[in-house]
Amino acid sequence: MMRTFEIEQKYRLKDPKKVRALLRKLGARKVAGGIEINEFFDRGKELSVKRFAMRLRQFAGKAVLTLKGARIKSCFTKRMEVETPVDYRLLKTILGLAGFKVVMCYKKNRELYKLGKAAVTVDFLKKFGWFLEIEGTSRSIGRAERQLGLLPEDREGHSYLHMLFNWKH
Repeated sequence: MMRTFEIEQKYRLKDPKKVRALLRKLGARKVAGGIEINEFFDRGKELSVKRFAMRLRQFAGKAVLTLKGARIKSCFTKRMEVETPVDYRLLKTILGLAGFKVVMCYKKNRELYKLGKAAVTVDFLKKFGWFLEIEGTSRSIGRAERQLGLLPEDREGHSYLHMLFNWKH
């Protein structure tokens, strides 16, 4: 079985304007922006009891299906993640026919940047505020963290699902 791992770190963001200006100064390239819709599917509790989450995401005119595993102890947030681009309507139909239902859904405003070898997002969630996520290798995350002046105390340990739905995974 092919396994792919996602390594990322989320930070609470106090000043999004300052971070955007710093990203520009560092030569980061804005890749996309807009509303991102995240729907999580399960069939009963079949996936959640195995500590898996299946997400269908719509962002920047594209849809992606992702299967995520539980967090693995690491310097940054690390977990098994396998994803593929999909046709949103077709996949939603297939999931429904297979007995999967939407168990959680949320939207956020997202800006996606490429900074060196890292992907950096600036996110806004109603009721929770601004966040920044860095995804890449441990080395590229550490480098971006230093370039952006982020400190370990700025790190957010909870996932968006936990914040929104008190969902522990």
